Amino acid sequence: MRTYSIKELENFSGVKAHTIRIWEQRYRLFTPSRTNTGIRFYENEDLKKILATAILLKSGYKISKIAKLSKDEIHNELSKMEGKNNLDESTKFETYINNLLAAGVQFLEDDFNSVYRNAKEKFSTFQIYTEIVYPLLVKIGTMWGKDDLNPLQEHFISNILRQKLLVEIDNMPKIGNPKKEVILFLPEKETHEIGLLLSNFILREAGIKTYYLGQQVPIANLITMINEKQIKEVVGFIFYSQGSEKLNKMLKICTENCPDTTFYWGGTKEPILGLHLDKNHQILNSIEDFKNKLI
Repeated sequence: MRTYSIKELENFSGVKAHTIRIWEQRYRLFTPSRTNTGIRFYENEDLKKILATAILLKSGYKISKIAKLSKDEIHNELSKMEGKNNLDESTKFETYINNLLAAGVQFLEDDFNSVYRNAKEKFSTFQIYTEIVYPLLVKIGTMWGKDDLNPLQEHFISNILRQKLLVEIDNMPKIGNPKKEVILFLPEKETHEIGLLLSNFILREAGIKTYYLGQQVPIANLITMINEKQIKEVVGFIFYSQGSEKLNKMLKICTENCPDTTFYWGGTKEPILGLHLDKNHQILNSIEDFKNKLI
C-alpha cells in the first residue's frame, strides 16, 4: 500500500506541513502512523481527506467542523457544494482536479473515470479541458519535476487523459472554412504528447485547421512542410532538456529557413528559460496566453 510523507501531503494539497501538524494536534484531523525513527507517514485515505479538506476550507467551512465529519459526511458535503450557486467556478473546478489527482496517484482507473464522467455531466468539454485537465497537468508536471510524484503515477494519469483526448478529437466535426492553419509537433527526443493533444483540441474547437505531427519530428522535415504549405504559425513543446546549445541551434535553423513563420513554445520551465528568442519565437506561459496568441 502506498504511503505518503507530510511533505507529499503538502505538495498535493497546498496545505503547509506546519498547518497539517497543528490540525493533528488540535483537532485530531489525522492520526498518522510512524516509522521506527518517529517519522510520520500517511495512507491513501489521509491523502483523500487532506484534498477534500483543502476544498471545503476554500468554500467557507471551518476546520473545527471538518475534523468532526466522517468519511461519508465529507463526501456528502463535497456533493452538496457542487449544487451551490454562490460557489465560485474555480473552487468547483478544483474539486474535480483534486479528485482526479487522488484517484490517479492511487492508480484507481474506475474512480478516475467516474470523476471525469461526473464532470462531463456538469461542464462543457471545452471547460473540462481548459479549467480541469490543464490545471491538473500543470500540477502533476510541477510535482513530477520536483520528484514529488512517482513517474509511474504521472504516466498513468497522462495516459488516461491522452486516451480521452484522442476520443474527443476524433469525434470533433470537420472544419469547413478554417480561420487559419497551424502545425503542432514535438521536436526530436520529445515524447510527452499530452500538452500537444490538448493544444490540438483547443485550436480545433476554435475553428482552426491543425496538422498534428506528433512526437520526435525531425526539424528538416518540419521546415519542408512549413514552406510547402506556407504555414504561418507552429506550436511545439519542450520538456526534455537537451542543453541550451542544441535547443537554440534548432531555433536558429527554424528562423533562417522559415522567416515568415512564428513558432510558439510551451513546456517545462528549465529548458524554456534557456531559449534565446527572436521575433520568430514566442513562449506560451499559460493556457490564457495560448488562447490570446493563437486564437
